[in-house]
Amino acid sequence: MKKLMIGSIVSLTVGLFAGCGPKNHEGTYVANVKSEYSVAEDTIVLKGNIITNRVGYRRILNGEFKPKEFSLKKWILNAPDAPIIEFGEHQITIGKTVYKQIDQ
Repeated sequence: MKKLMIGSIVSLTVGLFAGCGPKNHEGTYVANVKSEYSVAEDTIVLKGNIITNRVGYRRILNGEFKPKEFSLKKWILNAPDAPIIEFGEHQITIGKTVYKQIDQ
């Protein structure tokens, strides 16, 4: 009886730790940002501990859209120069920008 009880406690504990492991946030996240001066499509790709940020944007000057420009940045997650990322359910937040997850 004692062995059965110990076995049950051990298997319950292992099951809890297996189910409560760290959530994998890898995937692609997108945000569309519009202001008086530009329109941008912002994409964040999280793979392992590498963060890749691709932005395509068009400046607006005197009410006229200028040609599309692009930027690319890469960081290592939790590096001093990396942005602070708040992880949510199927979304991330960097600063005030909320990115929705489109794949995993």
